[in-house]
Amino acid sequence: MNRIPPRLVPPGSDSETPPLAQGVMTRAYGESFAVVDAIIARGLDGLSGLEAYFEAVIDARGQLMMPGFGAPGLPQHEVERLDGELRRRVDVLVARGRHDGTVSTTLRTVDVVVFASLLAQGLPEFAGYRGAARSLVMIFLDGVAARRVAAPLDDLATDELSES
Repeated sequence: MNRIPPRLVPPGSDSETPPLAQGVMTRAYGESFAVVDAIIARGLDGLSGLEAYFEAVIDARGQLMMPGFGAPGLPQHEVERLDGELRRRVDVLVARGRHDGTVSTTLRTVDVVVFASLLAQGLPEFAGYRGAARSLVMIFLDGVAARRVAAPLDDLATDELSES
């Protein structure tokens, strides 16, 4: 059995008892859902929504449960259900970005979920983690941002430019 990450264990508790382990994991998934839901509710464009989501994950990383972490105390079918629910919520942000043209159409929800999971894992021994994580977020966002091609000048604009 996987052990509960120490960052999720309440002080002084016996985290390996099944009821407590299930409660800790369920609460952490609930926190993860709340982070995504709050970003969705803000109505940001896709790229800004992803940036806000990643920022929120970095800020709340000690309370979140993300796909790929494992969830000791929960049955596998429940972990799969909860992971799937988180992916569906993140998909709203990805779909919004595709729809509004702010992110590349090649961006996949799994890319965002895996990246967010890595951000949430953190590096507790690294004092500069927040700054390093922010840099990684900017690199990720730059890589997934839709590339806009400048619209060609129409004839009127071209004529006006040549007259000046």
